[in-house]
Order: sequence, then C-alpha cells, then structure tokens
Amino acid sequence: MYVGEILKSLDRVPSGVPGLDELIGGGFLPGRVYLVTGPPGSGKTTIGVQFLVEGAKNGEKGVFISLVENPKIILQDMLRYNFGLLGYAKSKAITFHDLGRLLLRAEYRLTWNELFNQILQIINEEGIKRAVIDSFTSMEHLVKDPGNKRWALGRFIRALQELETTTLITSEMLQGDAYTDEHYLADGVLVIHHFMRNYQMVRALQILKMRGVPHDSNLKRMRFTDEGIRVYNEGPF
Repeated sequence: MYVGEILKSLDRVPSGVPGLDELIGGGFLPGRVYLVTGPPGSGKTTIGVQFLVEGAKNGEKGVFISLVENPKIILQDMLRYNFGLLGYAKSKAITFHDLGRLLLRAEYRLTWNELFNQILQIINEEGIKRAVIDSFTSMEHLVKDPGNKRWALGRFIRALQELETTTLITSEMLQGDAYTDEHYLADGVLVIHHFMRNYQMVRALQILKMRGVPHDSNLKRMRFTDEGIRVYNEGPF
C-alpha cells in the first residue's frame, strides 16, 4: 500500500445523518462500500438520500440508482423532508437512474456482471463521488445467473474502491440472523431495527460492522424528523 493511500484512510466522508458520524469516528471512509439494511419502511432510502444531499452541499456529485422502484416516486416521497433535495436534483448535483425499468421486464434479464457494469458505466461517465444503490433485495430472482452473485459483487466492490466512489447499498433485512453476500463483502453494515413498546414504535440503529473504524455495536436510538433521520448516542429504551 502506498503512503498516500494510508493517509487517505484518515479522511472521512460525512454521512449527512446527524449523530451518526460521532459513532463512526467522524464519518465513512472514502471510497468504501457500506450496506444499510432493515425492515420495510425503516428509513434505508432516507439515509441514502441524506448521504447524497450531504455530498451535494460539499460539491460532490451523487447518483441514486434504483433497481426496483420508480425514482420519481422516491423523489416525491423525499420532498417531505427539508433538506433541499429538489434543488440538487434540478441542478443535477444528484442524478436518479431507473435500472428497474429494465430489470423488471421478463425479456430483458441481465447477468450480475452486466448489471454491475451498467452501474459502473453511470458512475464513470458522470464523475460520481457518492452513490446509492437501492435495493439489492430479491435481485437473485431478476438476474440470469443468481449463483454468480458473490464473485460479481466482489469484483464490483473492488471497482468502486478503485474509482474512489463512496457507496451505500440498501437491502431488506429478511431475518435477523440471515446474512447475505453483501454483509460479508461490504466495508461496513448499518442495521435498522424497530420494536413495539407500550403500543409505540421504537426505532434503533446498530453499527454491526465498520472496518478500520472503532465503533459501538450497541443499539442506538433513531428517529425521523423534518430534516430526515437523526441518531442519538443512547439506547433506544
């Protein structure tokens, strides 16, 4: 490893989620790939958009790549927050790409490698520094070669690191103890939990894994605000 690469590991990429950076040594490591997983409606996409908005504020171009949902719907849903997403989308500081339009067509099935190459092409052509890929859930049912995921994903993550693009990947948490290839290959894993307590929903964030960064893996209180998601350095109960 070159000295420059070692020194770069001391840099941090702010997450855009208030309270989170304090728990991970000041932010994400640049050029790394992180997984955000949790149940439906838990805030995975919101965290991804906050991450892109934070980059846009600092002049870093971002991209949101949707593998299933219509990005127009996602953009409309995110407008309820006060972080100025629409302006960044209009100026193309943050771009949205709809790969689900192709993947969900029965006659147009890609291999894992072809899918990842399309994503890398977007990132290369647009000079992307921050990327969000939403969501990997059920992709095994939409590609031609579901068994090749681990090899193709490892190659993809290595390519993203070489491009120095800091990336968030989202996926559904189907079972608490069922780990996917993304869990093992990503540089960090953020898990969102929710519980019912006294007839109220309690949300929590867990830093399950964070390579190269000292971190607390205990549950931390999390809530939705008008500015997006906020994390607190305290237990959820």
